[in-house]
Amino acid sequence: MEDCYNDFVVIGDRKVNTKYSVKKIIKFESFSYVLLKIPRVDLEYDELNNVFCYDAQGNLVWQIDNSMPSCVKSKEQIPYIDLEIIDGLLYATDFWGRRFLVERTTGKLLDIKIVH
Repeated sequence: MEDCYNDFVVIGDRKVNTKYSVKKIIKFESFSYVLLKIPRVDLEYDELNNVFCYDAQGNLVWQIDNSMPSCVKSKEQIPYIDLEIIDGLLYATDFWGRRFLVERTTGKLLDIKIVH
């Protein structure tokens, strides 16, 4: 069971504190994918990589990778604003409308599509 609160989530029996408010949580198979809502602050590593994966016990598995796929021309990062599971694949979309395919077990960015 997952419950979202302002600055933490409950995954299984564990309370997991987060740096910012939780915008979205997706449970898929034995993992919970958490998207944090980033306020207007200076954008550093945690703000730009605001997607996290936790196992069923609430242990952090990964924070989304900050290495862009080689096919991306603009390597500039901005925070993610949406998470989706489509046909068993995890996607993270940033503010510019770039939808990244994310490897579900590692957080590595595999591919990109532009959404309108």
